[in-house]
Amino acid sequence: MDPITGIIVGLAVLASLGAGFGAGRATAPGDAEELAEVRGLVEAQGAAIERVAEAASRPVVIDAEIRETLAETPPQCRSGQDPAGLACAWATCLQYGQSSAQRPECRAVEAAYLASMRVEAP
Repeated sequence: MDPITGIIVGLAVLASLGAGFGAGRATAPGDAEELAEVRGLVEAQGAAIERVAEAASRPVVIDAEIRETLAETPPQCRSGQDPAGLACAWATCLQYGQSSAQRPECRAVEAAYLASMRVEAP
């Protein structure tokens, strides 16, 4: 037998085996139900992804009053914190120092703030 003929016959045998295996798998009992179930799951997943993408594309809306308050008030001065405390004074000094051409000197407030946080060793 010629080598090329052998190769062609071998490939034909492999192709027929693959086609037979594929046909057997396609006609196996129960596969249609499983495929329908998987298809339903994939469609549900696609719908969920579409809902997430739609929600993610909506703009985040912050009320103008809240935005102004967040921009002006340092976190150390907001609710739950002491607005007359050293932490608020230090943060406010730093905030005005960053946005003003006449930068305030914050070293004294910083020193007092750090001294208030110091804990003496027993």
